[in-house]
Amino acid sequence: MRQNGHPAITLEDARTWIEETGLCIFLPRSAQAGFTAPTFVEAVAGQRTPEPTLELIETAEQLLVRLEADGVAVRLNLAGQPGDQPDYVVAGWVLPYVYALRGDRDWRRGPQLTGSRQVSQLAVQASKQLEQGNQNAGQIRDALGREVTETAVLRALHELWKQLRIIPVVPDAGQPALWQPLRQRFQKAIAEGASTSQVTAISVLASIYLQAVIAASMEDVELFLSPLTSRSKIREVVRGLAATRQVHTTNMGHQSLYYVAGTLPDFPAVPAYQTSTTYAASYLSATRGSSYQRSWSSAAVEEDESEVFGIAAEAVEASLASVARASERPPHITYSGPSRTGSLQPKVRG
Repeated sequence: MRQNGHPAITLEDARTWIEETGLCIFLPRSAQAGFTAPTFVEAVAGQRTPEPTLELIETAEQLLVRLEADGVAVRLNLAGQPGDQPDYVVAGWVLPYVYALRGDRDWRRGPQLTGSRQVSQLAVQASKQLEQGNQNAGQIRDALGREVTETAVLRALHELWKQLRIIPVVPDAGQPALWQPLRQRFQKAIAEGASTSQVTAISVLASIYLQAVIAASMEDVELFLSPLTSRSKIREVVRGLAATRQVHTTNMGHQSLYYVAGTLPDFPAVPAYQTSTTYAASYLSATRGSSYQRSWSSAAVEEDESEVFGIAAEAVEASLASVARASERPPHITYSGPSRTGSLQPKVRG
């Protein structure tokens, strides 16, 4: 997530950020979560905030309520957590791709008691009650009978919310949410999502995530999108995108990171230090003398660069120092001692 220290504390800033990001989580995850993801609360703060304050969360909630009223953002509860606070926030233009993975293809049909998308009997009754208009949990409980508790009603509502059948409409931060069918406000997005293939939806969501975080590993992409579909499908689609060069890879250490072409920031070029020392020495016989030749070349090392690459600079300086000490020797030494005599004199055969 691009964090430049400028908080999105105005409605226009928050609108721009959520439309550019597309899909994000609401609260920051702990380091144990195992993946990096854009978060709405940290976008409001303008910086990484592992433990946001209650005031910061309330500010983010107020902005989210206003974005929902304009139809720009939709709060999701993909993990089925209790309460009105979302775990994911999706932009309106990305909602069709999320619905393609989590929603019912036959969106005109009501919730069923059997099948792969079965819900409880109380959830079916709550869905029918919401067809009459937006209601909160207390109003639905009164309509269904006094023997039904409000906790049971909230559990049934979260079943429907998790399947993207209904969404909470918060009139103001801190007030009870009113529940309404999703198709009442986003029928066009639902119809588009119902006709979108899962492969297309995963491809778009994976690309959106990679653009938001700049670069991520395969595991990061899988963990971020795992509440929507299986990790095996995500892995297969991302590998297909890489094979067709719609997504590129780069190596960082021993890990491969995926990114969308044209989204990587420009990094300063790393200076190349090239130092080569070649020593050529030829030792001749004592009568001919000996010679010492050397040739070396080195790249200049700037002071500011040596601070960054201290280890490399020290190695270069040590190499240059050894060459400098060697250069103090005369380049050519000729033997000028006495001629060979005595036992060293070659014998002449008669």
